[in-house]
Amino acid sequence: MEADEILVEISDGVALVSLNRPAERNPLGIHFSQRMLAVLDRLEEDQSVSAVVLTGKGASFCAGADLGKIVSPEDLDMEWQFGLVRGYNRVVHRIRELDLPVIAAVNGTAVGGGAALALACDISIASREARYMFAFGRVGACSGDMGCAYLLPRCVGAMRARHLLLTGATVSAEQALQLGLVIDVVAGDALIPAALEMGRQIARATPRRAGSATKLALTRGEDADFETCLSYEAYVQSYLFRTDDHKTRLRGLLDVLKK
Repeated sequence: MEADEILVEISDGVALVSLNRPAERNPLGIHFSQRMLAVLDRLEEDQSVSAVVLTGKGASFCAGADLGKIVSPEDLDMEWQFGLVRGYNRVVHRIRELDLPVIAAVNGTAVGGGAALALACDISIASREARYMFAFGRVGACSGDMGCAYLLPRCVGAMRARHLLLTGATVSAEQALQLGLVIDVVAGDALIPAALEMGRQIARATPRRAGSATKLALTRGEDADFETCLSYEAYVQSYLFRTDDHKTRLRGLLDVLKK
């Protein structure tokens, strides 16, 4: 079972990455970080891939920590547990820094670290059955887990983020749409086709290197001052002006404008 914990399918320049422990609601297990990081590394190296869709098999997106194994009322080795937490943090950091845009297809409940996993993605789309549960506070832990304290305020605003985390809120798909956690809500059977089509739109709209530069410029822009953002964009743009993708697409546009 654990060997197939993460499934990958690639078609038309889009990789569909599925968490594959549906009977257990796709938890973050002991080997999750190692395997997910390996998947992301492999996809980044694959020049045929322009976008990634991340989803969960079955009725849940991701149940967060593997209860009873990663978190337990019994004493666990603190260093071992800390190492696992650091591993999960590396996954959300890797998603944010990945060359490829990542689309979360939130098919069901996203609990705790599962909600953080969706927040780390560049774009999210949800099924009507989706739920975000900011639940760690309910069991006496910090709800600012796996980057939630950083990512959530930037998505919904500081006061709303405080409210969601401090009250241990459950957010429905429609509420997530209103808050800006997702860009669309669709029927369950339409979710994966819609997310894959979004990935194909990205692949058609921009060459891979240009898409990567845009993603990373946006990520840097979240924290950089305006002058630093302008300088970063200037250097990236000057590099892209020298690429074959830019020259080919620019020639095509100029030919159209001449007609």
